[in-house]
Amino acid sequence: MPYYSVHKRAPTTPLTTTQEHLKTALIATGEPWTTTWHNLLHLDPTYFAAYTRLRSAAAQKPHHLPRKTQELLLLALDASVTHLHDHGIQAHTTAAVHAGATREEILETLELVSVLGVHAVTVGMPLLQEVLAERGESIEALTATTPQQEKLKEEFRLQRGYYSPSWDAVVALSPEFFAAYTAFSAVPFKHGSHNHLEPKVKELIFVAIDAATTHLYAPGLKIHMRNAMQCGATKEEVMEVLELAAGMGVVSVLRGVEALSEDLEPKK
Repeated sequence: MPYYSVHKRAPTTPLTTTQEHLKTALIATGEPWTTTWHNLLHLDPTYFAAYTRLRSAAAQKPHHLPRKTQELLLLALDASVTHLHDHGIQAHTTAAVHAGATREEILETLELVSVLGVHAVTVGMPLLQEVLAERGESIEALTATTPQQEKLKEEFRLQRGYYSPSWDAVVALSPEFFAAYTAFSAVPFKHGSHNHLEPKVKELIFVAIDAATTHLYAPGLKIHMRNAMQCGATKEEVMEVLELAAGMGVVSVLRGVEALSEDLEPKK
């Protein structure tokens, strides 16, 4: 993932011709060049080359998604509450703007990502039902349907364009919360003041944050893959989202190289 260095000292070691070629290849993928990448290239050019190839496979191969969409997806991954990679957020915001994204599109991306917190409910509710069953308490009320519940479900469909039966128990047990969540999650979909991103891109953003290795929320991932394809996404575009998410692990090395480079500098 693009990473703005917090390692302030400028590199003093020159690059060889081969290293310059590797640097050029990395920058071509959309990565901003930093002192951290420079230091990694010197510390382990083999790893650097392998990552560049991985990043290029997702971003260039030729890519199926426009660079602007790629940058918004990478921003979503880094801004997700399960990751919160500050330097990546800055890098991808800048890159998205350079690729043509508007302020409204970037803000809408962040608003879409902010709904991730609701997975506390969507993961917890089925477990609560299991516990109730273990205690011998009736769960019939959580599966029955009333006219008011049907109204809430229809409102969700109208606002979000789909409804999953996985919400049924939440609608039954806490209709007030479900109504509030519907209104909250629907803000980026409102016509006029919002709704700047096309439906396909919105669903691909949901695919990205559910597929993130810091989250891996399989139920939502499948739902939003299905939704994205219903909105016109191809299998190649969905796969490209997964490939972009697969690069998250490099942050472990970049963070470590920051510390290692500081530690190896001559003490004054």
